[in-house]
Amino acid sequence: MTLNEDTNKLMALESLFRSHYRPLRAYAFRFVNNREVAEDIVQDVFFELWSKRDTIYFDKPEVVKSYLFKSVYNRSLNALSHQTQKEQLRLENTNESLLLDDYLSIYMQNQEQSLLLKELKTEIGKFINTLPPQCKKVFILSRSYELKNKEIAEQLGISIKAVEKQITKALHELKNHLHKEGLLTLFLLYLQSSV
Repeated sequence: MTLNEDTNKLMALESLFRSHYRPLRAYAFRFVNNREVAEDIVQDVFFELWSKRDTIYFDKPEVVKSYLFKSVYNRSLNALSHQTQKEQLRLENTNESLLLDDYLSIYMQNQEQSLLLKELKTEIGKFINTLPPQCKKVFILSRSYELKNKEIAEQLGISIKAVEKQITKALHELKNHLHKEGLLTLFLLYLQSSV
């Protein structure tokens, strides 16, 4: 690589840094909920970009922008993984069923979805489709349509106790499903950061 090519790539990197640093830092912050960690992530991504300058096409800004956001996303998830180890004791004392219940209410109402919600949505959708028919009806009426237990019981011709039992069963199985898929801790961290 010539000195001129290296200079041009350095100028391109500086321009990318000026235009994308703040949006990338805000993007990282959405995941890690810590300004210093978000700044470190973005700086590391730019350092990595410079170290790979021989294989990066700086003349294709959309490709580079996509690379930057994907790298920040991956590093943010890695940072969350490290935070998980530190917060494990605190999370074990959290009432996971209540958190799941709160999340599902937010999840069903929230039309604007972050990347984490999109990943979780897929798994939750798969899970809901595996529920027995009656349990699935109760769960959807409760979470999607926000009907009260009494309203669900009247609509389906079952007791309120049966409705409560079906919801409790669905939430318990959802927790186990997310745990099995390796998403429960990420899910709980997301809830903690959105409180």
